Amino acid sequence: MRPLLGRFAHPPIIIGATALVAIAAAGFFYFYSAPHVSASYTNPVRGSIVEEVDTTGSVKPAESVDLSFEKSGRISYVSAAVGTHVVAGTRLAAISGADLSAALEQAKAALQVQQAKLDALNAGARPEDVAVTEATVSGAQATLLQAKQSVLDTARDAYHASDDAIHIQVDEFFTGPRTSSPSLALTLSDAQLQISIASDRLSMETLLNGWQAYVASLPDDASVADIDTILTTTSNNLSSVGSYLDEVASGLTKTVPTSGLSAATVQKYQSDIASARTSVSAEITALNTAETAEKNAASALVSAQSQLTLKQAPATAQDIEEQTAQVASAQANVDAAAAELAKTSLNAPFAGVITNNDAHLGATATPGASLISMISDAQFQIEAYVSEADLAKVQVNDVANVKLDAYPNDTPLSAHVVSIDPAATVQDGVSSYKVTLQFNTDDPRIQAGLTANVSIIADTKDDALQVPTSSIVTRGDGQYVLRASTSGDELVKVETGIESAAGMTEIISGISETDRIRSFGTQQ
Repeated sequence: MRPLLGRFAHPPIIIGATALVAIAAAGFFYFYSAPHVSASYTNPVRGSIVEEVDTTGSVKPAESVDLSFEKSGRISYVSAAVGTHVVAGTRLAAISGADLSAALEQAKAALQVQQAKLDALNAGARPEDVAVTEATVSGAQATLLQAKQSVLDTARDAYHASDDAIHIQVDEFFTGPRTSSPSLALTLSDAQLQISIASDRLSMETLLNGWQAYVASLPDDASVADIDTILTTTSNNLSSVGSYLDEVASGLTKTVPTSGLSAATVQKYQSDIASARTSVSAEITALNTAETAEKNAASALVSAQSQLTLKQAPATAQDIEEQTAQVASAQANVDAAAAELAKTSLNAPFAGVITNNDAHLGATATPGASLISMISDAQFQIEAYVSEADLAKVQVNDVANVKLDAYPNDTPLSAHVVSIDPAATVQDGVSSYKVTLQFNTDDPRIQAGLTANVSIIADTKDDALQVPTSSIVTRGDGQYVLRASTSGDELVKVETGIESAAGMTEIISGISETDRIRSFGTQQ
């Protein structure tokens, strides 16, 4: 017995035993003294809920802004001369966007078709649904007719552009261009090419004469026009004219100088042919655009007409789910088309004075090139940054409340969002987006360099069903709450909306005001 006690009395063993006792005591103390999350039950409440995006920024003097188009195009509208005062949202300049307007209308028509399908699936076969579908068909027919008219107009424009290219730009260095024996009034170092250009000029005359007669025979009523034939004929003719202009351009580079032909004259011929080639190329692009629009419109009409046959068929849950996805996709196309169309217009981001305006009617806008500059009316603005997660919540003209660190106890100042940078700024390895806000009124407390705490009102619901955010349980397939029942808590899937800074979350569907919902929001 003594040897055993002797072993336990050894110093290392005593120290180890003491440590075990200390650890057990610490665990016992933690278990009975550490705070634990407690659960309680609450009823969903209905009322106003405000979603805010909170950020911190700095006050800066209002600066001038340089406005430019995001895409190229011919300037079709200009207003607001230098010195003019404009209000926020004033349209200052625009580039031609007929094709984008058509694309937006097509996207809207497609959305109407998809929405009509979804409505029909949800409501079943009713006379009202049939009327909606018929209206959709009528809209699709109107869009298709418009697209066909665009093809007709483009075909006529293509002929006139080609006629000008040959009879004006090319014929200025031909002798007898419209006769049966046209000859090149230049001498080329490539004799075979010289013969070919003259011979092909006769072919061009034949093509243009036939093309002119064809264009003259086209009907005024687009609904009876043979669009496929028009597209094929116009495309082939444009291709032939383009190839001939390429041949002529190549020949001009091989012109042999003579005493009666100056280098400046040759350069003019080359410039004229380059312009002609650009014009013909533009018509090819326009024709392709018109063809695409016509095909899309025709497809939309087929879809609308087919919808009529689906009205009597009972809808399944899978059918409704798939059609809902189609509506979402069509809406995304509308949003994308609207965004592209918006790029054709320069609007004043805030109220102010125009300080420079280089936009001129008929000129071609270059993407990113500053055209119009203006300065703000207001004395001060706020520069702040929001995260990628909050970017989608913030929009231009959103209102905001601003508290200045220098005046923590004063009433918040009002402001609104005037611009959002499209590109991210990386700060400490994190991407964020600059948001510029404008104070709504001047105030002597506002000084450059002050730190501003900004609460942007992203969304407001006046009659929203809400639960504490701590009640929301997120799983891989969605969000849930625990609802009390006679047999215990049950997991219920919910659709959530906006979340307030006060810790409440909007519930769109899944529970009602009479339910008892478990919350995990307190510590004890």
